[in-house]
Amino acid sequence: MKILKADNYQTWYFEESGSAIIVDPWLTKMLQPKGKFFIQREKDNSSCLSDQDINKIKAIIITAPFEDHLHYESIKMFSVKTPIYTSTLVRSVLIRNNIRNPIHILDEAGSVICNLNIKALPTSYPYYKTTFSILIKNKNNKKILHEGHVLNFKHIKENKINADVAILTAENTKLFGLISLGMDYKKTIKACKLLNSKTLFITGNNPQETQGFIKKFLKTTAFNKDKLTKYVNVLENEGDFIEID
Repeated sequence: MKILKADNYQTWYFEESGSAIIVDPWLTKMLQPKGKFFIQREKDNSSCLSDQDINKIKAIIITAPFEDHLHYESIKMFSVKTPIYTSTLVRSVLIRNNIRNPIHILDEAGSVICNLNIKALPTSYPYYKTTFSILIKNKNNKKILHEGHVLNFKHIKENKINADVAILTAENTKLFGLISLGMDYKKTIKACKLLNSKTLFITGNNPQETQGFIKKFLKTTAFNKDKLTKYVNVLENEGDFIEID
């Protein structure tokens, strides 16, 4: 199984046996059309995916209803026959916005998608009603845990969930200086220890680059890579990838 950080933010590519899944695709340089007031972000590259990579993508997973996870322009780059796996909330948003792809609900019972067993797990406050984590397992029982915001430590501990690779936030952004929208590096270390993960990919990089009206209410704390690397192998850049059997 190949795990690829497809851009410098939070687009993820998982390939197994020649088929691939893309998670939360944002495949343009600008998040929103010019002139959008509330939220905006720009990238130097749309992604590091090749045409060959794109052609292998057979399914899309959307983990949240927010603009930086649910990007309509990117979804429309794929065939209308490409299935989307998501939550009931996101499904209703997709339908309202005339997305005609087959839409399937991803839940904790799991689904086999592109030769991988994938489950949706509950996330934590303030996202527990709007987003979900992903637990991915291949035929050799190698596991990846993807959480784009705040890990639900209680659920992970009670269910004794582990993962060979963790994809987590490590730069905490607070809304109004009070509500955490991600995890600081200390919580990320705690999460990796709980999951028994030896490799960490950083997702949601550089949240301070978010522009627009919302930026007035956000405060970001950078992560301490030196301290993270004492406990886990850290990958953080666009194009970083690993392959696990």
